Amino acid sequence: MERIAFVKAGWAEDYAGEEVVGRHGFIKDFSEAHERFNFMKGPDGRYYGYIYPIGQYESCPKPVVATGWLVIVVAARDGDGPLTVVGWYENATFEPDYMARPEYEAGDFELDIHGNQYAYCFSADKATLIPLHLRQTVVSGDHFKRTPIIYARGTRHQDAWRYNLAALAEQIIGLAPAITTTKLPWVTFPDKAHRDLVEAASVDLFKKTYSKAYRLTDRQKDNCGYDFLLIHKTTREELHVELKGTSGKTPHFFMSRNEHNYLADPRWRLFMVTDALGKPRKAMMDLHEVNRVFDLVPFAYQGVAKIAELD
Repeated sequence: MERIAFVKAGWAEDYAGEEVVGRHGFIKDFSEAHERFNFMKGPDGRYYGYIYPIGQYESCPKPVVATGWLVIVVAARDGDGPLTVVGWYENATFEPDYMARPEYEAGDFELDIHGNQYAYCFSADKATLIPLHLRQTVVSGDHFKRTPIIYARGTRHQDAWRYNLAALAEQIIGLAPAITTTKLPWVTFPDKAHRDLVEAASVDLFKKTYSKAYRLTDRQKDNCGYDFLLIHKTTREELHVELKGTSGKTPHFFMSRNEHNYLADPRWRLFMVTDALGKPRKAMMDLHEVNRVFDLVPFAYQGVAKIAELD
């Protein structure tokens, strides 16, 4: 491969809109990161990546040749651990400046904590995210201290450590078949038909409740940490709503780790439906109200390897 770069981002599980953690000051100050969507496929089927601005002018990367890059994405494990490879983009293109993600042209899409559009600076038709339990390749952070991007191949620099990084990059993408076919088992529950009925009734009630005052965008398939984006038609208030429903009269729900990680966003809300198939009752709650009504109790734990293999 003629052009190879390593880029540093915050740490996330799916990079599909959920919480990102890391050492960067912006993440620590605002619990916000534009790279949170780095591995979410855009409306045109392409992947759009973001890394932090470079230098005093806060510019995006500007390689002499903008196309044909293998981009390896690394992040500090769990936000403060060693730099670990989380995925890569193949045949990526770097933009001359930061661009708004294409979701804004396709319809309503959320804004960042400051009300700005989420941006990207490189993109590709093919990107591979390494599942959490398979992220085992660690790289040195020595050369990332002043920049979020390192050019391992494709520039005039010919340092030995760049050759080593380029070789490592080729080894990483050589593991693609094993990465894309190894899956963790999913937690399943009985009586899917009944759950589908409850979900459909809950969604219908939600839409009837808010469709007049808000524009609704369904984010259920985006795995971004919530189900619906609401934007008020008059005030432009933005809410990120997680919808939960039950056929019982006592409120109860299950929540994934991705959903739980999103609770810190001040725009997050829970829309709870009880007796969904009878005489449904509804409630919209913020996090303070949820903590008053519910105990959020973990019911499963995952052991994630910190080392490649056991002695």
